[in-house]
Amino acid sequence: MNTGIIKIHGKEYMTVALRVQQFREAHPDWSIITQVVHRDADEVVMVCSILNEQGRVIATGHAEEKRKASQINSTSALENCETSAIGRALAGAGFGGSEFASANEVQNAIQQQNPAVDKAINAIKEAGSMEALKIVYTAAIRQFKSESDLAKINAAKDARKAEL
Repeated sequence: MNTGIIKIHGKEYMTVALRVQQFREAHPDWSIITQVVHRDADEVVMVCSILNEQGRVIATGHAEEKRKASQINSTSALENCETSAIGRALAGAGFGGSEFASANEVQNAIQQQNPAVDKAINAIKEAGSMEALKIVYTAAIRQFKSESDLAKINAAKDARKAEL
């Protein structure tokens, strides 16, 4: 059963869906307003405001998503960004549990930490010759496509090349 609470690294995080549900139950006359601040081929930036029934801003939350940061963001950066902005605004309004970040934000951050990239970087660092470096580097750049992963791989290659 989905309770809307996810345990990650020993801490409990609330999903944005649960935060919205609790907010609506507590304040049916209040508003959640989102606005795109910036949107282009590379990134999306949004702001969310929580307003009381008189229209006074109770809390705001901002979010930024890079389209190349993940497979999901390549097609749904706007949606992810809006969800994060809503979650942060709700946390600012007191609907966040013990952690400000939502379960969605924490899961996204963990997914962006790619252990396969770390493994490829370690192989580059351990290359014992220029020939071995060329082989592991070529395999790594074929495997990974995101700019951030490739930047890490290239930095590791350049450092190891200087050592050899």
